[in-house]
Amino acid sequence: MYVQRATNAGEQDRRGAMLPLIVICLPVTLAFSAYAVNIAWMQLTRTELRTATDAAARAGSRMLSRTQDTDIARSVAIDAASRNTVAGNALALDSADVTFGTSAPDAAGDWLFTQKPEDTNGLNGVHITGRRTSGSASGSVPMLFTGLFDKGHFEPVKTAVASHMDRDVMLVLDRSGSMARRTPGGNRWRDMKRAVTAFLSALISTPQDELVGVATYSTSSTLDENMTLNYAQLTATIDKLSVGGWTAIGKGLQDGIAGITDPSFARANAAKTIVVMTDGQHNRGIMPEIVARKAHDTYGITVHTITFSRSADRSHMQLVARNGGGRHWHADDQAELIAVFEEIANNLPTLLTE
Repeated sequence: MYVQRATNAGEQDRRGAMLPLIVICLPVTLAFSAYAVNIAWMQLTRTELRTATDAAARAGSRMLSRTQDTDIARSVAIDAASRNTVAGNALALDSADVTFGTSAPDAAGDWLFTQKPEDTNGLNGVHITGRRTSGSASGSVPMLFTGLFDKGHFEPVKTAVASHMDRDVMLVLDRSGSMARRTPGGNRWRDMKRAVTAFLSALISTPQDELVGVATYSTSSTLDENMTLNYAQLTATIDKLSVGGWTAIGKGLQDGIAGITDPSFARANAAKTIVVMTDGQHNRGIMPEIVARKAHDTYGITVHTITFSRSADRSHMQLVARNGGGRHWHADDQAELIAVFEEIANNLPTLLTE
């Protein structure tokens, strides 16, 4: 009995010895946990500020492109920023946070923004400074846990430049046999033609003059219309085409590159975009991701892709867009396809350059 009591006493002594260690370690653990939460909060805030600043720059640039009025463009940019929250509050921009100038690519292809007086002709760039600092309209961001490492507030700053410029556009359209499959709108080919009509109508409303050409592909490919401002001629040409055959997307891209780089029709100083649309899967000829890479790296062409219908190979066309420095969209029906083409048309003149 005596030995048992000694053992129990020893265990109690050991348990008692742990209490001071817990008392010492617990505050340290809590402090570092709070610090980790603050770091995550800071990163989230930076991401939100980047999103809000980019949105303001895009909105301001689009309005500047349409109106060439810096007062209206500034107002639109400030409003766009206010519709985005940063650390739980709408981002407020001061008038001085929105400046204007000219943007142009240098010899290396990097865009350079130069601030200019607002009465300068030919302004095409909007520079936004998004700030959550103590002197800004929105103020600094309070940390979730204050008093740690003497840092009670966080003051992030992000900048963005959006620019608009003339663009030459080549539509590379699928006319393979699957485009004849029936849809509520008639068939996929008719749905595509309505979407192209909507695309051209949207371009008419922009202040720039976008030259547009058309290449189509099935088992082989043809350059059907060179770059032109005669959109009625484009639609008339498409109306005369018929569908049938396999799906040689890479060949269509090659003809698209030939058309958009032809100096007899395309403009040397215009940014160049190819929009590739397919309802299926590439199954003939050169792989389109190889051609897209060449378009982007050799000619500076941006390649966007659109998949239409549930049978389309989205992952493959996403790769094509990545290799071409562009974006991918998907549409399941005619209404979605029209919306995609209109979105591309409305955003063609504007790009984030910084």
